[in-house]
Amino acid sequence: MNTQRAFTLTEMTITLVLLSLLASVLVPRFVLISDSARDALVDGTEAALVGGMKNHRAFWMVSGTPGIGTTSAVNLNVDGIVVRYRNGYPVNTQDSNHVPVGTPNRNAASTRLFHLFLNPLPTPVIPRNSSGTGWVMLANGDCLAVPRRRCWEYRVNGARYARITYSGGTGDFYLD
Repeated sequence: MNTQRAFTLTEMTITLVLLSLLASVLVPRFVLISDSARDALVDGTEAALVGGMKNHRAFWMVSGTPGIGTTSAVNLNVDGIVVRYRNGYPVNTQDSNHVPVGTPNRNAASTRLFHLFLNPLPTPVIPRNSSGTGWVMLANGDCLAVPRRRCWEYRVNGARYARITYSGGTGDFYLD
């Protein structure tokens, strides 16, 4: 005689409770991992921006620190890119030839400095009105109130995740 056996209601309930407990423990860990990855991306980008700015400041120093102590702009040719300095800090470039064609807001000062300081880019640059994930070049009014500001925002699905503001007046970076 062939008998068939199935799970009892108690066994099914215990299995569902255990699976629910596992899910309640593991799902938040996956969320924390993705937040940690985003934090690391933003922190790494900020560090790369700082490094890029310091490289250009070093170029200015090696060039004899032209214009130090004045507020007048000094333009130096750095590997074919004309970079504008004020008191030794890069504040702009004279053109956007070093920015890839098709980059959103290609001619904005924030975009030109982002591409000057970073090579290669950490993630794509997206348009301001995009619902995508990537870096957005902001207008000066969207930055922290610092001298000669330029800023960039990292967005996830169109929502601001972090903003990095650069002060061309002091060479400082601010992350918020």
